[in-house]
Amino acid sequence: MPPKKKQKPNAFMVFALEWKSKYGKGLSMEQATKRAGEVWTKMDAGQRAPYQDKAKEEKIMTSRNAAHKLTCTGVPVSQIEKEKLDQENKERLMKRDIETTVSRSVQNDELENQNYFFIMVNYFTKTLKGGVYVPAELAVCKFSLKEGVSRVYQTLINPGVNIYGHQYEAQHHSETTHNLPLPPNALGDKNLANIYNEILKFIRDDDSNSYPPIYTHRDCIHIVESVLEFLKADIGANNTELKVYPIQYLLYIMKEATCEAGELEKPKSFYITDAYFERDFFEFQIGIGCQYHEDIDKCKYCTQSYVTRWGYMFADYMCGDLAIPLIPGRHCPINTNLNAIITEAPSRNYDDESMVSMSTSLTHVTKPVAGSTKYYYEDQKAAVPTETSNKYSKVFPSLGGRHDNKKKHKMSQPTPLSSGSGDDDDADLNPWNVRSRRNVPREPDSSHFDIDYSGGMNSSDADEYGSVASFGRGRGSLVSSFNNSTVSSYGRGRYFRP
Repeated sequence: MPPKKKQKPNAFMVFALEWKSKYGKGLSMEQATKRAGEVWTKMDAGQRAPYQDKAKEEKIMTSRNAAHKLTCTGVPVSQIEKEKLDQENKERLMKRDIETTVSRSVQNDELENQNYFFIMVNYFTKTLKGGVYVPAELAVCKFSLKEGVSRVYQTLINPGVNIYGHQYEAQHHSETTHNLPLPPNALGDKNLANIYNEILKFIRDDDSNSYPPIYTHRDCIHIVESVLEFLKADIGANNTELKVYPIQYLLYIMKEATCEAGELEKPKSFYITDAYFERDFFEFQIGIGCQYHEDIDKCKYCTQSYVTRWGYMFADYMCGDLAIPLIPGRHCPINTNLNAIITEAPSRNYDDESMVSMSTSLTHVTKPVAGSTKYYYEDQKAAVPTETSNKYSKVFPSLGGRHDNKKKHKMSQPTPLSSGSGDDDDADLNPWNVRSRRNVPREPDSSHFDIDYSGGMNSSDADEYGSVASFGRGRGSLVSSFNNSTVSSYGRGRYFRP
């Protein structure tokens, strides 16, 4: 059934309620209405006029309350709907701006040269009044597909305020994340206006004298905006407003553009690209954070590590689509073995593996790249050594690596087949020469029916030499022997030929 409409107040109902409150307190509403009706019929227009005015006022108040419904917390519903609509319009403009930037770079053949700026912040606590995030650390990096992470600006921040009433929350947040000392013992620059001006100088486009948008994680946009407002409020800071956009949507749009340029299949939805930020293949990569977090082994929470890892993630996911060569230290960790990376991934690696992370060695002796609280680097490409394969003690045959020729145990090599001409020059024509020597077939020395299975062993548990390898009591497996080399025992009743 449809809900019953609420009856609007009239002059008689106003009079009946007033009459009941004065003369009919012991009567029911039905009885009071009947008695008040007898009195109402005897009243003239002048006596009824005050009650008619009250009824009009109540109608106006009722219509106003219907337009401004409140939630259980006392917030008008219209205000919440307006905020929701404004947020949707803001996200729509963000997406349109990102799509326009990427499409314009494609039209101008500047997809691989287009620069983007990534930003990440750490904070001490969030104030109860106003919801302001007190900053602790900030980092911004410049990234392009061709140059990778070419420049980085990172600094620790001393906000210069005492966090009264938030000491426990700030201490807990610091210990579980960045582990920076709390104010008034905070590290870093106290001149907040200078920090904001340095950020503007870092991202400013000299050609157009404008400030491009900066990108961060979708869940951290409100934190970054609050920190920037905190810095901009200091005396002497430039009043320029910066746009903060979600980096997840940028990755999705750029991946579609690189796949179209490389004639590859596009990701079916943005959930595939968003999953890269959840996996974070370079999360535990060392040597990419600031010196402070490298020393205390908290590089995972360093803002410089965040923005650098995002650059590595973009390069790992899209440089192969445009056949862009990777530069260690810019597109991938500096200790990456580029010879072990396959540019065109096999079909089984379809959006859930990082080829760079598979060929990256993590050691705790890697030298950190950051040496101060503020760090700029532009000439890292020239400083990076070109030979990085000597840093590896492991090889990846399945990814194109080569085996070490110096084996601890040498196996006897069978004689390769001859082409029949007897000349050494004709030996290269033999198709078996280009194959591994382990796969060259040969004639057996004798029939396996002629082999003595007893081998002179008196017990199946004896660790003796023979051509039969035992894999349990009373069970034997035939092993063809290349020569008379020794056989070593690896356990009770089990033999292995090195």
